[in-house]
Amino acid sequence: MSLKAAKQPPFIILEGVRYLPETEVLQRRLDISADLSHLKEVEAELRAARDFRDTVINSITDSLIVIAPHDCRIVMANQAFLQSLGVSAERVMGRPCFEVMHRRPGPCREEGIYCPVQDCARLQKPVLSDKSFRDSQGRTHVYQIAAYPHFDSQGQVDLVISLERDVTDRRKMEETLAFRSRELQKTQLQLEKLSEVSRERLAKRSLPELVYFLQGRLREAFPQAESLFLLLAPGRQQILPLNECPPELSEPLRRFLRRVEQSGQTEELLQYLTGLTDQQIITFGDPVSQPSFFKVLAEDYPSWLGLSLFAKRQCMGFFVLGSLVPQGYSREDVNFIQALFAQVNCYLHYLLRHQQDYQAPGTVAAPKTAYDEIIGHSKKMQEVYGLIDLLSGTDATVLITGENGTGKELVARTIHHRSKRSRGPFVVANCSAYSSTLLESELFGHEKGAFTGAIRRKKGRFELADTGTLFLDEIGDIPPATQVLLLRFLQDHCFERVGGEVTIESDVRVLAATNKDLYNEVQTGRFRDDLYYRLNVITIHLPPLRERKEDIPLLCQHFLSKYNLKENKKIAKFSPDAMQTLMDFDWPGNVRQLENAVSHAVILASGEMIRRRHLPRFLKEAGEEAAPTTLEAMERRLVQRVLEEAQWNKYEAAKRLGITRSTLYSKIARFGLTPANREQT
Repeated sequence: MSLKAAKQPPFIILEGVRYLPETEVLQRRLDISADLSHLKEVEAELRAARDFRDTVINSITDSLIVIAPHDCRIVMANQAFLQSLGVSAERVMGRPCFEVMHRRPGPCREEGIYCPVQDCARLQKPVLSDKSFRDSQGRTHVYQIAAYPHFDSQGQVDLVISLERDVTDRRKMEETLAFRSRELQKTQLQLEKLSEVSRERLAKRSLPELVYFLQGRLREAFPQAESLFLLLAPGRQQILPLNECPPELSEPLRRFLRRVEQSGQTEELLQYLTGLTDQQIITFGDPVSQPSFFKVLAEDYPSWLGLSLFAKRQCMGFFVLGSLVPQGYSREDVNFIQALFAQVNCYLHYLLRHQQDYQAPGTVAAPKTAYDEIIGHSKKMQEVYGLIDLLSGTDATVLITGENGTGKELVARTIHHRSKRSRGPFVVANCSAYSSTLLESELFGHEKGAFTGAIRRKKGRFELADTGTLFLDEIGDIPPATQVLLLRFLQDHCFERVGGEVTIESDVRVLAATNKDLYNEVQTGRFRDDLYYRLNVITIHLPPLRERKEDIPLLCQHFLSKYNLKENKKIAKFSPDAMQTLMDFDWPGNVRQLENAVSHAVILASGEMIRRRHLPRFLKEAGEEAAPTTLEAMERRLVQRVLEEAQWNKYEAAKRLGITRSTLYSKIARFGLTPANREQT
């Protein structure tokens, strides 16, 4: 064999067949063996990773499931989830979650039920929510569900991982804590009301004032309840109807008494009240001890609580707290009502003994010293009180006139509180506080984009006051364009928002006030005459303080009590010279200026009496300038002042001075007094 032949590679060629050299075959076998070994390693790693994943998933104490959101099928679930439902993995995998978890035939969203899985897939972000499920024993559990999206290679959500944690006990604890927090807040409010009643009860000078004050405190503590005061009249032959109180207090009582009368149980009610010898507490849930006539309360109140009122071992009547919604009364509620009346029963008994509503025929009722928050007992204020009584029962538009500081808004509030609209809102709009552009928006509202800065729809005062009362203060300052819109509303009770096209109807009673002479404004063309006649259906004129100076001591004492509470002081009275200085001043700012002066004096005073040196400087300077130097000057000044207070009614002035009319005429002639000649010294 030649050398050339020996170097030929050891393979044989047959037809269509090529045999690899032995070395290459060996190398390829080694490569295949290595690949198989690597594949086994990879398989072992994958198996270990899968086992680790299952171990980790099953070690999670919360329920964990993986759901395909397109068909709601469960593709994975851990042991905690399976145990919570009491099922095996074979009964869960591949089945829709709504069948497994809710036992429903269709998806939650088709039945109008919120689904966090679908929400997570739609929003492509995590979602957290609470849902309720039933376990294998039928017990309801609250679960907090945290849903997380899983994205495929195209960035779409192909799976949703849902982690469910049982928060039933936590939610119950949160509800318990919230309930305890509400109870603590309620207890704190009740303690504040008891403290307020303790401080202010003696400041109420009449039975209607005290009862209305108590009703306000009870309404703050029980906002969805009405108060019925069944108080025996001084003769103990009837129950006081409390007609002097606002309708929100007198109407429920009148309704109850009418139904008791219709059922023929009035005598039984009076015998029950007069026969009580000790305090009783009755609730709607006490059918055994409940008198039959109290069953009429169920016609208006789903639940109620009653308490007999005693003072000096004598029953004065019965108090009923009627709830407009079903509710129970806790021991704390009962204790609060008992403590409240324990503070006022003696004073209530005193006021009942001096009750003037039931006088013998022919006697004249004593003048009112106050009407809600309005203070005054002068003849002019009695006329105002009478008008308020007449107008409170109607829906007529009222125009309230008077100088600044005379209490026009107080009169409007009193009319509202005593009207049938007292349950509705009382909305105030000051017409002089806005420009002509903004005033229209304030009154009628505007639509989004109606003007620059209108970033959202806004309701106007007419819309906000629906079913209630709108008080238009300083009505004389309304610009002409807005006067037209206001006139249309007073005629039709309809309006459109600024920038809007929808006509809105609102059931509102309008009360207006002004310190201007509107008739003179009409004559000069600054106020529409048709709007003036629409507003001026009924007019209440409030006199300035200089025309009712006999009310100044009463007002001063009222403001003294008010600011004693505010400043935590115990000032008892005014010194004679301080009161004389207050009486001598003309008060151009009226009651508001007087209140500020008393507030100033209370702050400066440190003892039990307000003296002249504690008054504001303008009062002391005015008193010094006006101080007469002779007896004749003092007499001249006194006669002049009384004549002006009596508006030069000589009969009234002589009566106030305690002299005859002939003596008064001689003094007028001697001092040269005339209505136009006012003393300036």
